[in-house]
Amino acid sequence: MPTRSPQAIGRRAIYCRRSCRQRAYEARRRSAELGIGDDDLVITRNELDDANDRLFEIRLLAADARRDLDDRLAATRVLSRLLDGIDAVIATN
Repeated sequence: MPTRSPQAIGRRAIYCRRSCRQRAYEARRRSAELGIGDDDLVITRNELDDANDRLFEIRLLAADARRDLDDRLAATRVLSRLLDGIDAVIATN
């Protein structure tokens, strides 16, 4: 990625190699052709589905933690279970 000032006008971007400069040019051209803005993110359907699945799992973990706390389980135990569950969700590829 180039080093660039926050303003659109100003210093030119500095690239580590000519190939990086070329890839950035190609990416800018392609995104302009497709009408993709700087704030847009392009991911595959599988990546989106995976992210949604992981988010759903984390929501379930949070609901379980709330229920455990309502059942008066020890907070340290609830937190430990929650963190273990989140670690498992994050580690899943």
